[in-house]
Amino acid sequence: MSEVEAPVLSLDAPVLRIALRFGAEKAAPPVNDAPAPIAPLTAEEQRAAAEAEAAEEPMLKLLPLNQQPGEIGSGVAESMKSEPKTAPRSIEPMEIPLEMPADEMAPKKLSETAPAKQLVPAEQEMPAEKAPEAPPRKKLTADQVRLRSKIHRVLDYYYKQPIDVAKENVWATMHGMLPYGVDAHVRTGGRENRSVNAIGWLCWNGKCKGYDLFYVDRGRLGARQGPGVQGHHGQFLAMLAQSYVTPSYEVRVGNEVFHISDLIEFEKETCRPASELTFKLISLAYYLPVDAQWKSDDGQTWTIERLIDEELRQPVIGAACGGTHRLMGFSYAVRKRELSGEPMDGHWERAKIFLDDYYAYTFRLQNPDGSFSTEWFEGRAAKPDLQRRLQTTGHIAEWLAYSLTDEELTAPRMQKAIDYLATILEKNPRMDWSIGPLGHGLHALAIYDQRVFDTPPGHRSAEVATKLP
Repeated sequence: MSEVEAPVLSLDAPVLRIALRFGAEKAAPPVNDAPAPIAPLTAEEQRAAAEAEAAEEPMLKLLPLNQQPGEIGSGVAESMKSEPKTAPRSIEPMEIPLEMPADEMAPKKLSETAPAKQLVPAEQEMPAEKAPEAPPRKKLTADQVRLRSKIHRVLDYYYKQPIDVAKENVWATMHGMLPYGVDAHVRTGGRENRSVNAIGWLCWNGKCKGYDLFYVDRGRLGARQGPGVQGHHGQFLAMLAQSYVTPSYEVRVGNEVFHISDLIEFEKETCRPASELTFKLISLAYYLPVDAQWKSDDGQTWTIERLIDEELRQPVIGAACGGTHRLMGFSYAVRKRELSGEPMDGHWERAKIFLDDYYAYTFRLQNPDGSFSTEWFEGRAAKPDLQRRLQTTGHIAEWLAYSLTDEELTAPRMQKAIDYLATILEKNPRMDWSIGPLGHGLHALAIYDQRVFDTPPGHRSAEVATKLP
């Protein structure tokens, strides 16, 4: 990569801020008629800019021309390398029966899951006893009826192909679980090859290709991060949050009993500045009150708003999975704040403006067939590789399906994106899809199904489980 040359730049403030955040351009960037959104300036940054202007100092000198782009976070994450490969440990037999307590695993109403009323977004407050095909909020068009049927066919088909934990590690098992949440099952392998609840297996520290997720250090629960387990700090807790699992659900390590609330404490205590806090933001925004304050184990004070500020300092372009998870973290936090009734000010307001800009920008990059750019947010691109298309469109649609308003979800452009995603999965059932992109793509369909068609989570096991192969 070459450094940014001065003639390419203008002193326009957004362009300057983009250069400061993302560094040099690539020699042949994707087609793009406008730069990606950037986080609004903080009050401190605004004062610094005003002082520089008053001093008539050329702002161009602030550009980090002596730094390589990789140092600033430029570029797109590699496409199929979410999880490094290492030699697995030997598989040990599980000695604990893994029966999932039904009362703990049923999706909870809002009043049952949090001390704060805003813990779960309003559109997700669905009673567990609600029928799978509950009447929609409004009359569906013929296209919407067709799309609903396609989504259900796709979700049911892949549900009947559970992960085999003797063959797949924790990271893969987590992604296989994500679309179906409390309904998800895994095969245990071996002679019996039982089908057991996926969340139960993971929370009771079942081996996955020889790996286990949890450990105990001086009587406290901890979660491993690295090859074969979590790809990111807080990732599993974020997936539990997106599956509406209650803090009281059990976690077992050997003969010691903990709960999801202990995992929440672990993620709170291990917050660190200038690090990736994306998945901690998703999970802690869900599980904690909007005004929660805590101390990390190095003595620093943290709040949800501080997590937002730390994440706004990090780039979207070049972040994990193109930056979609970082945007999802902002969406969870902003939605929580909106539900709380508290003012949308400070870093909350910055995050909301940032998200609104990214919604518009994302659809500007959408391809005519409904898919999203195969270069994430760097510009418009439509590579023919279906694996890449599932990866990018699945992740982006997952974020949008959670984040957009009800009206925006049923707009033609979003409906077309979901239809495209469901179509490539339905038409290619024998494709050896990469587990991570498949999990996020199916999760996008599941979220859309819940929000647009009022299909509640927690129904599929009763409806489809008897058809498991």
